[in-house]
Amino acid sequence: MKVLDFKDKRFWSLILHCGLPIALQNLILNSVTLIDNVLIGGLGDVNIAAVGIANKMTFIFSVFLFGVNSGVNIFSAQFWGKKDLQGVRKVLGLSLLLSLAISLPFTIFGGFFPQFFIDIFSDDPEVIHQGAVYLRILAFSYPILAVTMAYSIQSRGVGRTRVPLLSSIAALASNALLDYALIYGRFGLPRLEIAGAAIATVIAIILECLVLLGIIYLNKFELAAKPSDFRGYTKDFMMRFIGPVTPVIFNEVLWSIGVTGYTYFYGAMGTEAVATVQILDVINSIFISLFQGLGNATGSITGNLIGSGEDETARVYANRTVITAGALGILTGGLLLLTTPFFLGFFDISDATAAICRKTMFVYAAYMIPKAINNTIIVGICRGGGDTVFAAIIDVCAPWLVGLPMAYLGVKVFALPVYFVMAMINLEELFKVILGLIRIKSGKWLNNLVRDFRMDHEGDSLTNMS
Repeated sequence: MKVLDFKDKRFWSLILHCGLPIALQNLILNSVTLIDNVLIGGLGDVNIAAVGIANKMTFIFSVFLFGVNSGVNIFSAQFWGKKDLQGVRKVLGLSLLLSLAISLPFTIFGGFFPQFFIDIFSDDPEVIHQGAVYLRILAFSYPILAVTMAYSIQSRGVGRTRVPLLSSIAALASNALLDYALIYGRFGLPRLEIAGAAIATVIAIILECLVLLGIIYLNKFELAAKPSDFRGYTKDFMMRFIGPVTPVIFNEVLWSIGVTGYTYFYGAMGTEAVATVQILDVINSIFISLFQGLGNATGSITGNLIGSGEDETARVYANRTVITAGALGILTGGLLLLTTPFFLGFFDISDATAAICRKTMFVYAAYMIPKAINNTIIVGICRGGGDTVFAAIIDVCAPWLVGLPMAYLGVKVFALPVYFVMAMINLEELFKVILGLIRIKSGKWLNNLVRDFRMDHEGDSLTNMS
């Protein structure tokens, strides 16, 4: 089987069937954030910076959730490839339990002590005040978000990628309408400004969860588990589960702490720098949805192939997805350069902030290729193949050994502009891509975690992916 075979209909069918809905879902979710920031942008730089900092807690929380559910999805995908429905439902139960447990401390801290978090990243009293208002409301949606992410990510593992897509569409529509109404006081509703944005997001998250669960349970899909499916975990199951999943969780936690540290250094550069990074991060998120979809799809496809015993096909497809990721990186970088000036027109920002944004966007565009490849290698190939320890090592070491030291040098030692600092920080992407490509070539990433292990349960059966 050739690595570069554009006539392999099975490969492209799997990529499009799995990756396109995930990419569209990510695009929709990122569009929700974009709409939030555009509408909040009408309130000025301070509010943009405040929401950007407040959302760092949501980012850290989401990373925790993603770590848990990405680890679990390794098993979901491989159990699905093996046609073991009970195994799929067992790991779903663990995912729900862990996700809800993680949500509690974040909800308590963000809901009752938001100013302590905002104060870490800004010295501006107004930024701290507005950020606390936003976070105090948003934090109470975290348990709902935990349930949504558990079912959404596990749906990908069993091939139901269109289900979370539909629920995300409902979230986008409701959030856009409520944002406009509650921020500016339209349709007879009060003008709540930044608090209105938070309320709109909470309602959208609740609606997304209800739609997701409704589709799964009304149609009796594979993840329509009963409480009885979440009992009877054996010691063997837990030991097999803990080993590969734990590195993923630590990976996401330590990585998120590392990259959140960048916000501290941007905050030390002033409100304009924070607003610049927030605006460009939001615009950037629209375009990275393409290769995020590819990375997540690769994880599910790789896991399915390994679970079904198609190791050689998994190796070939892994190399193809790396090449595809590089091509998508070039495409997204170009689109970012072409469209950023257009998107900037939606934000009511100062001329100084706009000028910094225009310079900084070139840095974002330049690093799209290694970012795309790294996402596919780490999230897709290594995790899908059960090589979670290696993925954790390079993903954690990059910000701590490269990114943060570069940020310190750029901000504290040389006092460079934000675009130079960002370019230095993103050297971590080159670090990861070199080590990642070496690992893929070695083939050591491929591990069957469910071989000779089955969760038998009377009455369970599997249906074909659709």
